[in-house]
Amino acid sequence: MKRSSKIKVSDINRAILDIKKLDVDLRQLGTRATPDIVGFFGELVAWKELKSKFGWRGFQIQFGSGQSKADIVLVKRDQKINIEIKTSRLKKEQPGIVYGYAINIKKCNKPHPKITYDHPKKGKITGDFCYFDYLLLVTLSDDLDAPKFYIFPRKFLEANEQFLRNKSRRFSSGSHRIIFVEKLEDPEEITSFDQRLTKNKKKYQNAWHLIKS
Repeated sequence: MKRSSKIKVSDINRAILDIKKLDVDLRQLGTRATPDIVGFFGELVAWKELKSKFGWRGFQIQFGSGQSKADIVLVKRDQKINIEIKTSRLKKEQPGIVYGYAINIKKCNKPHPKITYDHPKKGKITGDFCYFDYLLLVTLSDDLDAPKFYIFPRKFLEANEQFLRNKSRRFSSGSHRIIFVEKLEDPEEITSFDQRLTKNKKKYQNAWHLIKS
């Protein structure tokens, strides 16, 4: 997809419908859209929602490119707000029926304290969350419908970093993770923090006011 500041809502809508159709076609073959496709689908629906909430305020809604490590950037004059998008379908996994999000710390050249710890598969990892200002989590039904949006400021992740650390080899793609538990079956991987966050997640649903401009 060409990274452009002049993206049309009609093009976003067309891409959303195309991916939904692809998912239906793949199910006829006994499979479904891959996590990468679902992740990009989440960026599309997030772009559309951000456009409706911030476009009228003079922000351009751009996909991250170049030096930006975040997925979407809100731009107005010299102001930039970096937003990382993570998407999950409702899925059945070892803990039960959950939404699961792998989140990564990344290396940064800014002179501030870095997070360092031993990842269960990758070994020692050093970085931080400074590449985004806000984390936007998208939940989807199994058929990529009914998106819901949850907004977390970076300071939330920094304050709770140790509780979000990935200690499971199953979440090997992320240094950290967030889990919303819909039905708990195996509590081994679910922490008390996971349960509290799930219970309080409505506090962050559609909390667009947390995105300060």
